[in-house]
Amino acid sequence: MIVAAVGKNASGKDYFLDVISKQFDIPVISFGDCARELADQEGLVHTRENLQYISQKYMSTYGQDFFPKMMIEKIKKMGLKNVLVSGIRPPSDAEAFKSAFGEDFFLVAIVLESDRLRYERMVARGSARDNVTYEQFLALDQREEKLFNTSKTMEMANYTFVRGDYSDEIYHEKIREFFLENCSK
Repeated sequence: MIVAAVGKNASGKDYFLDVISKQFDIPVISFGDCARELADQEGLVHTRENLQYISQKYMSTYGQDFFPKMMIEKIKKMGLKNVLVSGIRPPSDAEAFKSAFGEDFFLVAIVLESDRLRYERMVARGSARDNVTYEQFLALDQREEKLFNTSKTMEMANYTFVRGDYSDEIYHEKIREFFLENCSK
């Protein structure tokens, strides 16, 4: 099973996948790692703007399916039954994975409804690429939506997981229950 998460920046996509990874010993691979590798090759610092630039550049040059093809090839070379995928963005990403893996592809939309809370969580990560004001964060959201149309991809999800106001212990259990009910084969 290939389980991928989609959602807005700082909605908890990677955290969600990391919990599954640790509970079930499943590797996580990331679109972001591909973009960061390309940024390194071009001598660019890993800011959100630079990574968006890299994504746009390579998709414009090689097609919207450049990154999904790269990821699908990596997954197939891994030869594993289960893999978690971080960084699905445009609808074409989900379509490429669905085409490559059929019913073994499961897309989860991760929702954290408060923009302010998403921002606070992003700042708490302490990543240099996230060093922006709240207003810049909202502008980046708009730019990312325009570039990737992530909301449309979220509509394509097999399941929407809303991050409630739970303790970590309860949240981890809810993720475990979700995975066992929907994704374990």
